[in-house]
This record gives sequence, structure tokens and C-alpha cells, in this order.
Amino acid sequence: MRVKILIALSLVLLTIFTQGESPEARDVFLNGIIYTADGENWHQNPQESIVIGDDGRILFVGNSEEASLFIGENTRVHDLDGNVVFPGFLDTHTHPPGTSLSVMTSIYIPVTAKKEEALSIIREYIANNPEQDSYWGMGFSTGIGDSPIGPKKEWLDEIESEKPIILTSSDGHNMWLNSKAFELNGITKDTVYPTGTIHKNEEGELSGMLTDTFNILTMEQVFTPQQQKSALEDYLKNMHNRGYTGGQYVLMSLEEANAGKAYADYLIEMAQIGSLQTRASLMHVFTPDDDFDEALDYVLKMQEMLTDFDTFALNTAKFFVDGVVEGGTAYLWQPYANNQERGFPPDYASDLLWDNNVLKEHFSTLMRHGIQIHIHAIGDRATSETIDALAYAHENNPGVYTRNTITHLQLVTEADKIRMGEMKIIGSTQPFWHVKAPGFYHEVEQPFLGDERALAAYPVRSLIDNGVLVTFSSDSPVTPEPHPFYGVELAVTRNLECGDYGVPDIDDIDDPTWLRNPLERITVKEAIEAFTINSAFQMGMEEQIGSLAVGKWADMVIVSQDPFRIEPIKLNEIEIIATIFAGEIVYETTSGGYQQNHDA
Repeated sequence: MRVKILIALSLVLLTIFTQGESPEARDVFLNGIIYTADGENWHQNPQESIVIGDDGRILFVGNSEEASLFIGENTRVHDLDGNVVFPGFLDTHTHPPGTSLSVMTSIYIPVTAKKEEALSIIREYIANNPEQDSYWGMGFSTGIGDSPIGPKKEWLDEIESEKPIILTSSDGHNMWLNSKAFELNGITKDTVYPTGTIHKNEEGELSGMLTDTFNILTMEQVFTPQQQKSALEDYLKNMHNRGYTGGQYVLMSLEEANAGKAYADYLIEMAQIGSLQTRASLMHVFTPDDDFDEALDYVLKMQEMLTDFDTFALNTAKFFVDGVVEGGTAYLWQPYANNQERGFPPDYASDLLWDNNVLKEHFSTLMRHGIQIHIHAIGDRATSETIDALAYAHENNPGVYTRNTITHLQLVTEADKIRMGEMKIIGSTQPFWHVKAPGFYHEVEQPFLGDERALAAYPVRSLIDNGVLVTFSSDSPVTPEPHPFYGVELAVTRNLECGDYGVPDIDDIDDPTWLRNPLERITVKEAIEAFTINSAFQMGMEEQIGSLAVGKWADMVIVSQDPFRIEPIKLNEIEIIATIFAGEIVYETTSGGYQQNHDA
């Protein structure tokens, strides 16, 4: 120990001699269990303390005795009192403002709500807001219906028949309308639309739900700038409360600038005045309806404008190549299992949303410009054709690597897992979905896919084993409560212990009730890395964040328990005590959990 202290003192003296300034720290955190996520065996070698400089970067990580050498007259000293520290968590696929805008301005239906609860929420909101001429909302699960075509328009008609009701599902791909909304938007049973599905009942009449019918509505919900700003601030606050210090944010296309682009503008404004306390890597959505050159020009200009920001970048193009299983719009190699029940042709397996040749050329152009490509692919055939297009882009851009990413990956063939590893395609997955979710798996996934495909969905272990770098994300608001340790638990157990779904807790990790394919379980270490250093790599920020190392930003989270020392089915009980961004506390529980002494 004495030798280590002498070495530390030598480094301090060298700093003073070479830089002519004191190495006094702004903050010193002592007596903790600090997992750095740095190197191969970080989970076996936790540190005790971390030292932060005036610029918010890490000066030292090690034991408390050596860290004490950095304490000066103005240093803030924090006693971690044995609490656990990790790098700040990162969400590599999220849609600001999450649920905040709907909760603050519209009807919000929790994804776990059953039919009667959902209808009660809708009824109460309308009763409390009789002055509105239309009613909008989000959050419902398509599994609340009692048929494969989802919830019915008649349920909404019984609540309100004179004004339109338009509700978006938690996944963002489905809409539930009452009859008045169909009428005012000019949608009938004979309407033909180029994308998605207009669902009908057994009599061939409109059932009440639309899937991936982009821009079919003539009506639009309009928000004030203040509503949008308040929702964004609430979203960022909620992310801090859960231990997130950054993420890759999905924004809308040029066609939908009123929504997504507004949030980009607000984030830029916050970055310019120095109030943005998150690392935001933005994605711009490219759609078949966009002018590709115009969208590319927008991204390139944004890249140039944001070059000097430490907290902000726009470096990614996002593509939707298919829809979702629950709407029958995910693109599959084999037909859906319930085509007959839904009135679809026996061989129906959906289709790709893009012409694959166009996709290949767009991907090639984006790679040539050094832009990362981030692709929504749910069905196994959608993933296959996405990889084909990326392979073409690689062939046309030899030596170029832009950290291209496929997100969701609900169904993936064994051959494509190998191809993803060989091509270094990142897999951004959502562990929150990787169980037999109550109210959804048996009601939706299993009927649409059949037993074999439903059970095999959402691979993680097999992706990692094939050399795929896996990152974790929430796809918020699809996951309305994206607590990272919920995600860690679900990735490690592939089972559901958390009581948020209103079902009994389990006490056996292998309880079959909600267990989905335990062969895809991963370790706690791998799950933490998927939320930290791996995600930083996907964001292109691994030299700045993602692990706790000298020179990196002091973005970190203090938590209540050590995930390496508790039962896997108890991981969801870990609480966020504090979230720290660039060395400053941006969230802290009211009960505290560690002590601060400014006089030390």
C-alpha cells in the first residue's frame, strides 16, 4: 500500500511540475464499490474511489487512500458508505419525449392495462374534458382485444360517438379509432392504402385498428411549443431518475418535422446554452416518401453544426424496413400462423417497406458519407434483406465501418446471426420484451407466430456467441418504465419476477409461467456492458463515456445493491440512489444513500 501511495504522490508532483497548477479535485467519492466496465475483468476487480476534476472528467480511479491525496481546501468529499457505482446507463434506441407528452396532455393508457381498465381511463378523461373537439392518446397494448384483430371501434363508440377518438398503441405502430374518427379521416372498409393493414372483422367491416398505415390520417394532433418543451424536460428528468446519462434518440423524418424535428431543435438549444445534461446521439428517420437527397443534406449539415458539442451529435440515419408482429406487418420467411383467422391469404407473410435495390443504394451512399445506419427489423426475412443491403453497401465502400445497427431483432435465422457477427453489425435489443409478457405473449405473439417462433424470439446469447456486439435499449415509449435493472434482470433470467404486470411474483428462476427460451440468457456482466460500454461504442462515444476511466466524463450512477451479489430474480429491486453527469448530481433520492462533506 505504501508503494502505491508513493506512486500516486509522484504523479501529483509531476502534474504540479509540468502543468504549474494544483491537481486538487472538485469531487472525491470514497469508500464505495466502483465497477468501471473498463477492461475484461472489471466485474471481479471493483475499485473504492473516484476523483473528478473541475472540468467534469475523471482524474483517478482506485483506492480511497490514494484518492485522498487529491483532496484540497475546496474539494467536495462524498462518502459512498459501501454503495455501488457504475458508469451512467445509455439507452441506444429511444423516442423522446417517451410517454411524457401523452401523460401531460392526452389520454394515457398503461401498456399493462386490461380492457376494462383502459376503457375506464378513456371514459374518465373524456368526462373531465368535455370541451375538446377530438380525443387523442397512447399506450394501449393490442393484447387487450378479445380477437387477433385487436381492440374494437364499438368499445370506443359506446363512450363517445359524436367526436373522434384516436389512440396510438405502446409500440407506435397501431392506432385504435372510433367510428367517428374513421368517418372524419375518410377511411372506409373499401379504402386501399399502400402500406400496413386496415383491419376488418369477420363481416368485412372496419374493426377499429390500423397498423403501419403511415400518414393515412387527415387529422393531426397539434401541440404548443411549450407543451413539447415541458414534455422533453420531463422525459430527460425521468431518464435521470432511472440512471441514464445518455442515449441514441430517434427523431422523425422531414415529412414529420412538426413532431421530431421540434425536439431536435430544443435539444440543440439546450446544448448551445450548456443546459443539456445528457449525451444525445440523434437518429434522423429516412422514409420512402422523403426526398433522399434532401434528408441526407439535412443530416450532413447537422453533423457539421454539432461537431464541437460534448453532449450532442446527429450521426445516424434510421430506416423502418418492416412493421410489427402484432399488426401482421413484420416481414417473415414463413406465413403468419393465424392468417385464416384474420381473413388473410394462407401464404401471407407481409412485405418489405422499401424496394431492396433502393435500400442498397441508399445504404451505400450513407456509408460513403460516414453516416451510421440504424435499421428497424422485426421479422426474420426483414433482417435477412437488411443484411443483404448492408453487404452491398460494404462491397461498395471497402474499408469503411460506420457501426451499422439492426434494432429489435425479434426473429433472426441462424445464418443471419453468423452474418451479423462477420459484418460487425451491432444488435440493439430491448431486454424488457424478452419474456412471455402477461397480456401479450399468449394473446398476440403466440397466435401470430405459432409456438416455435414465439418461444425462439429475441435472441441475445446466440447473437453474442456469434460475435455480435449487443447493446440494450428501451424503445421508449414502447417500454414505458425502462428501469435499467429491470432490463438486466430480464436479460439474465428471461423470466418475469417484477410485479408491474399485476401477476404473482415467482421465486424460481426456471418457473415456466413467463419463461422464454432460457438458452438465450446472458450474464450480469454482459447485461451491464450492453447498457454501458457497448452502447457508448454504438453511439461513437466510447472514448468519452461508457466506462469509468481517467480522462473520460464522470457520467455515473450510484445504486443500492451489488448486482453481482444478489439473486438474479432480485435484480429489479436495485434502486437508483443518484445519477451524476459530468461530475454533477442530476438526480438524487430524497433519502440520500451516501454522505457529502464539504469541509473534509
